[in-house]
Amino acid sequence: MVSHETIIERPLMHFVTRFGKEKRSMKKLNGKDLFFMAMGSCIGAGIITNTGVAIGMAGSGVILAYLLAFFVMFIANLPTMLFATVHPVMSPQYVMTSWASKKVAGFWLYCQVFAAFAQAYMGVAFGTYVNSIIPAISVQAAACFIVTLFFLLNLLDLKSSAMVQNVTTAILLCVLLSFILLGLPKCDLGRMFSGESLFSGGARGIFDACANVLFGVGGCTILMNFGPQMENPKRNIPRMTIITFICAFLAFGLVAFVGSGVAPIEEVAGQPMTYQAQLIYPGNTYVIFVVGGALLAIITTINSNYQRYWSSIIRGVDEGWLPAFMGKRNKRGTPWVLMVLFWLMALIPNLFNLNIGQLVSLASAVTLIPMLIPIWGFLKLPEGDPEGWKASRMSKYFSSTASRVVLCTICTLMICVFVVLNVLQFTPVVTIFIIVYFAVALIISFAFGDKLMAAGAKRAAALRADE
Repeated sequence: MVSHETIIERPLMHFVTRFGKEKRSMKKLNGKDLFFMAMGSCIGAGIITNTGVAIGMAGSGVILAYLLAFFVMFIANLPTMLFATVHPVMSPQYVMTSWASKKVAGFWLYCQVFAAFAQAYMGVAFGTYVNSIIPAISVQAAACFIVTLFFLLNLLDLKSSAMVQNVTTAILLCVLLSFILLGLPKCDLGRMFSGESLFSGGARGIFDACANVLFGVGGCTILMNFGPQMENPKRNIPRMTIITFICAFLAFGLVAFVGSGVAPIEEVAGQPMTYQAQLIYPGNTYVIFVVGGALLAIITTINSNYQRYWSSIIRGVDEGWLPAFMGKRNKRGTPWVLMVLFWLMALIPNLFNLNIGQLVSLASAVTLIPMLIPIWGFLKLPEGDPEGWKASRMSKYFSSTASRVVLCTICTLMICVFVVLNVLQFTPVVTIFIIVYFAVALIISFAFGDKLMAAGAKRAAALRADE
């Protein structure tokens, strides 16, 4: 078996395979980069498409649904944030899970790889909006173009893609602000704050709406994956994550609130937010929202997804769960083989017009239950990184094992409620596929896990010997 020392914070430069080395001069991400990266990751296609569905469930109470969603997502990820603050590593959720059980970590990793199929849907969402503006451009062509463009951009270093993210997210936030400012005067606030509208779906409607938008707000947690690549991670991870959660809630909540108030609930329920934009912006200027809101929201998500996918599973290459060649890096330190894999997972479904909606449903479903697994790795933090733990304030607040168990239990129970609400909406086909996929992933992880990890340890030892 591989000991904890094989995954406890090797310097990021050592965390590569024999195929490539990272440069120590890699530029670090500053607070501004981190803010725009997280906001761009969080404000994606979901705010344009899912909000209308949530309005149909909760009426003007959709703002309460978003408040609950952000609260649940923050609390559910609190152990991971604390872990990454004390012990900044790439793929912190994988590391946390591996400290609890290395074979379960392998299972978690395979689920994350499959979830990358969701990028195909982002391409389709982009293509759909482009086609609505320029019918001559097919949905398929626009989808393939955008996923390829940001694949190429992300082959550069993280700082370069962060610069693009800064600009596009700043424009996106300005457009969302215009939607709020122009829309508020057109809202019937008396109707919106009436009990009939605010609780039109009752408590269950707010909970269902929360479950519908919950995983769309998860982009706020992306910063936890980039500890070694940011300036002062032990300060910036908690600080910028909290700031992002607050700002993202204001953006999501106010846009949803305005969207539920510019027309009767029965008229806007289930509509994409571009419908409300036509009611808010004068004449044809609603195109500003389509381009600067919908398209940029999708673009920023596509860009950040590439970063999130490789950063969340790169540890799996070093540990042996994935083939060694997948860790090969270019001269800028980007794991280009993994990037090619994620690009193909986004491109091929679009090229062959596969049923991407169902594919994304499967990808989302496969990641629901594994979200519960890394939480319990927080219990192992004092043992896994004793020096970092003693030096942190967390050692005062969670000094006893019981206090850490209570935190993990609260987080688990909270997210379980919404996992169940989502599972209840699965079709029989999705349910069967999940069972089969989990079974295959579990067999690989537990039947062949020792052999795979031994091969990973052998590669790591050879790499250290070469150095």
